[in-house]
Amino acid sequence: MSKLAIDGGEKTFNGAFPMWPSFNEKVYDKVVDILKSGKVNYWTGKVGMEFEKAWAKWLGVDHAISVANGTCALHTALASLGVGPGDEVICTSYSFIASSFCALQAGALPVFVDVATDHLIDPTKIEAAITERTKAIVVVHLYGMVADMDPIMEIAKKHNLYVVEDCAQCFGGVYKGKKAGTIGNVGCFSFCQSKHFTTGGEGGMVVTNDEDLAWECRSFRDHGYDVKAKLNLLEMEGKQLYIHRRVGFNFRMTEIQSMIGLMELERFDSWNLPARIRNGKMLIAQLKDHPLVKYCPVDTEERQNSFWWAPFVLDTDKLTVSVADFIKAVAAEGVPVYSVLWPEMYKEQAYTDRKGFGVAGYPFNDPRSRNIDYTKFNCKMANWMTDRTISFFTHPVYTEEHTQAMIDAFKKVAAAYMK
Repeated sequence: MSKLAIDGGEKTFNGAFPMWPSFNEKVYDKVVDILKSGKVNYWTGKVGMEFEKAWAKWLGVDHAISVANGTCALHTALASLGVGPGDEVICTSYSFIASSFCALQAGALPVFVDVATDHLIDPTKIEAAITERTKAIVVVHLYGMVADMDPIMEIAKKHNLYVVEDCAQCFGGVYKGKKAGTIGNVGCFSFCQSKHFTTGGEGGMVVTNDEDLAWECRSFRDHGYDVKAKLNLLEMEGKQLYIHRRVGFNFRMTEIQSMIGLMELERFDSWNLPARIRNGKMLIAQLKDHPLVKYCPVDTEERQNSFWWAPFVLDTDKLTVSVADFIKAVAAEGVPVYSVLWPEMYKEQAYTDRKGFGVAGYPFNDPRSRNIDYTKFNCKMANWMTDRTISFFTHPVYTEEHTQAMIDAFKKVAAAYMK
């Protein structure tokens, strides 16, 4: 048996893993051109609308609304659907905090539901969490894996609920022939630093086939402007219109972000997504039958994975060390490796202390809201998965050699630490 690097042995991989994000070489001159033009704002340039149209076409939806980041996308979606004070939103227990904070930002309260062994919201647990206050379900397609949408949509239809798809980690995932983000009432995407691609550090998109909802989203992300009337006047007479028909925010994306997005979208299907799928499938193929691996990433014909990263759940009964120590040993072999990046959301201090906005603690203490004690939530599967998951990024800049190094490092450490 080879001596582990953590114990002073030779590393599995001595090279460097490529940096992510990596940008389309064509974008640098185009960004400089935008800066030189002086038209860097959504309303002064044309690239923002071009990116929206290109994203909508790629996804196969009627409307795409660019925003400053993925958190803004989720907030915009819920607020534009009419979710607000006194309402409740079903959320998964196991995701980045924005997947539930969006409900609070809209004035509603999240109600957490446990996950299944695929890391995604468990459809069989949703109905028990529905009350007369429930207005929407936020479904997170986590790690590139697509949630099982049919039963979720059936529940939503039965109870007259909206479905918001959080696709921050699922560009190009496919459920029964439909891309993630096109199945519910609205889809939300993030172009943050680590995502499938970034628009320069931050960025987001809201998508829908509902025209009225699209106009609400455009208004909400733009100070509450009557954007429809404004666009009509710009087209007809070149005039600006400043009529604010609702309270909104400035969530607009810049021209530079949009140009970066256009250039990254241009090579997404030809390079980015195929490389991710290659890396993800390679990891699964060589680890799925390993005696230490209990659950692999979901990637089937009906639920096609877009591989933001690849999580593997370990059988801890077969380990002589904790999963945390196992991960440290794999990292010492010279490869990037991770556990779960966040705790279950309901365990965050904002929820346990019910610390909302301002001195009033809105919306936790709003008289229209139900008094929810978040310390009483106990999502057992989410907790179980958190303690047992090891994950690998599948960035398209990683070659087969890089992916093989991850696999070899895993197997080397497993051989040393298995009972």
